[in-house]
Amino acid sequence: MTRPTIKTAADEALESLLKAAQENLPGNSDFSSLRSAAVSAFEENGLPTRRVEDWKYSDLKRVMPSDLALAEPVDAATAKDRLSGSGILKSVEKSQLVLVNGCFSAELSDLSELGDAITVRSVSDALQAGDFVLDDPEIAKGDIALSLNTALLQDGVIVEIAEGTELAKPLEIRHVMLGGGLATLRNRVVIGKGAKVGIIETFVGDEAAYQLNSVIDYRIADDVKLNVLRIINEGDQAIHLGSTTATVGGNVHFEHFTLSASGQFVRSQSFVAMLGEYSDADLFGASLVDGKRHSDITLKMDHAVPNCNSKEQYRTVLDDKAEGVFQGQIIVRQYAQKTDAKMMSQALLLSEDASFNNKPELEIYADDVICGHGATCGDLDEDLLFYLGSRGIPKDLAKKMLVMAFLAEAIENVSNEQFVEALESYILDRLGLSE
Repeated sequence: MTRPTIKTAADEALESLLKAAQENLPGNSDFSSLRSAAVSAFEENGLPTRRVEDWKYSDLKRVMPSDLALAEPVDAATAKDRLSGSGILKSVEKSQLVLVNGCFSAELSDLSELGDAITVRSVSDALQAGDFVLDDPEIAKGDIALSLNTALLQDGVIVEIAEGTELAKPLEIRHVMLGGGLATLRNRVVIGKGAKVGIIETFVGDEAAYQLNSVIDYRIADDVKLNVLRIINEGDQAIHLGSTTATVGGNVHFEHFTLSASGQFVRSQSFVAMLGEYSDADLFGASLVDGKRHSDITLKMDHAVPNCNSKEQYRTVLDDKAEGVFQGQIIVRQYAQKTDAKMMSQALLLSEDASFNNKPELEIYADDVICGHGATCGDLDEDLLFYLGSRGIPKDLAKKMLVMAFLAEAIENVSNEQFVEALESYILDRLGLSE
């Protein structure tokens, strides 16, 4: 027997917003039918609750406000002030694409050094032209955040990188939220054969209460080397739903690191489909969660072909009354022999009131594989604290040093040395250890 959906004020507010916004959203008739289907699915099911397995530890229905409205456009001058005053990666030279309240801003973007090898187009233009097709990997089908993204999709950027391109410096896609409201966007990065690319995704916002539903879709051709750094540094009242989908070709090295640094409710989820042989996917992350914040890292890795490797390692530090979640699933299909897949999640609790939920899963249908997962959760090692204290180091400083060492092991997996230095500098500053 199917349980009836109990609608809250937040469900009703979002349903009204979905219906009212449809006629003003970009897209041809084909895409409008996809939107209608997504709206109908929401009308039937509402926001996810803890009864939905994938959302068991993250109650979106509870935190979503009941006074929802779309984010208003912001003038370039106002957004520029926010851009100039923020950035964990200030020291890293990069090209930049900017989206403000979910909409692409060519005026604020800097693509002067990219040349002809990279083309950029707004998603809203592609929707109007009828040539933006949604074809998420099978492992992402039915995801609630992706469905809501389809229902309210406003804009985004499509970045196409030509075969053999080697970017001298990384391309940053920066998302800025100002003035409150709900923004929904989807970016797509199509990378041609043999390219070597660095992508940075950053998320920042002001102190207004806002909600962001962001998707980025990587289409990775054969022989590509792709390094992605994702930094979630939202405002303290922000609700962040961030999804990454990736289809990986053959002989690819795909590296993806997520830093979850701020936001009231953050869910960062990844869906990776290994579709070409002899490829490696390394997904790492570090989260710092304090106050009453909630941070959720959800990962689904689909090994569909033989001879691929994947490695996932995530570390979380929680303080005060913070809540943390790691959900990781590795699927190895019947024909994906010679797969080597490893997953590890580790959490450090600095307060008795903090909590962490670990849910690692392996789903294996092949017999010639090496797969494993692990999870740990605990507080600081008293023996190490005693040792540092015996060397004259104050206890508070000793705790911060151990936290830094714990997170540094995850950060050191990043292959770009500039990224490593910037990340470590930020965490040292956050812990009060910078000189």
